[in-house]
Amino acid sequence: MSDIFPQNPKLFTLTNASGMEVTIMDWGATIHSIKVPVAGGSKREMLIGPARPEDYHRQNCYMGATIGRYANRIDKGTFTAAGKTFTVGGGKDVVLHGGEVGFDKCRFVVESSTSSTVVLKHHSPDGDEGFPGNFDLTVSYSLGDDGALRMDYLGTCDHECPACITNHSYFNLNGHQSSVLGHVAQFNSEEILVIDSRAIPTGKVYRSTARTDRTDNFNFTSPKKLADSPADFEGDENMKYTNGYDHAFLIRDGGNASVPCATITGEKIDGTQVKLEVFTDYPAIQFYSGNAINQGTPEIAIARDTGKPYGPWEGFALEPEYYPDAPHLEAFRALNPPVTPEQPLKRFITYKFTAI
Repeated sequence: MSDIFPQNPKLFTLTNASGMEVTIMDWGATIHSIKVPVAGGSKREMLIGPARPEDYHRQNCYMGATIGRYANRIDKGTFTAAGKTFTVGGGKDVVLHGGEVGFDKCRFVVESSTSSTVVLKHHSPDGDEGFPGNFDLTVSYSLGDDGALRMDYLGTCDHECPACITNHSYFNLNGHQSSVLGHVAQFNSEEILVIDSRAIPTGKVYRSTARTDRTDNFNFTSPKKLADSPADFEGDENMKYTNGYDHAFLIRDGGNASVPCATITGEKIDGTQVKLEVFTDYPAIQFYSGNAINQGTPEIAIARDTGKPYGPWEGFALEPEYYPDAPHLEAFRALNPPVTPEQPLKRFITYKFTAI
């Protein structure tokens, strides 16, 4: 990856009245750091990732990055747009997060910045990774005094094309290298998409609240700890391919931007917990519990606090987005529209942090 992901990133630090700090990097329009003030006057790091921005080529988990041109998976790397069939990402069995050189590996142009905002742009030319049309993306980050980091995405294209932009930060609200399975979560969702062995949706929807014989791993309608241990995932029909969470939760009402689609609270550390609320107008949120961080790869991500490699379940990602493989899910097309010259992609994601 090092020959694709160059060095010398530009960094921009956003601050608010409470002293919260967010560092944005132009490579991949990446969130490098989120530091939240906690009791005692200290600041707690919310993200896992390399300590130095220059070392992001030493990970392949998309840490903190803006994902595009299509977040999540496309089956066989093919789809039809405007009556033509296109092959993207080399036509692999599963094309993930835009292909070999997705937006996470591209330098964005910084259009403007202030102490609380930064606006970045990227041009993806016609044929980029096989996608049709000239696609232009604007990513606007803004940090509010209420602890909310908002990302606004505006994507335009001169050809019909599936597009889905999200952020792929990994959080650990404990503020140090540790398991996240003790975090407590609640989702504004009762359904997930059933997936096959390649994590491609089958088209079926599983309703977690329909189960009454036992506590369901996927029922987060009330606050619930992620797990006591990874053994909790064994034997779960919906986790037989993932060994943890890596599923699209369907947001009630197709996405209600006024209420959090996900709320996760970390463990009490030095008398303080941090709560993360996620707001969006996307119809789904992919929840990934970091089941395969650093597994089976020669490049490893080193923890910024201990200098040791990160391991599975030491960070979780919350990725608001369209449905994975939406180009092949015709039954859900109304919730997952492609970009056209007349219809741009215009979506937002907000991560709101509160120390309690």
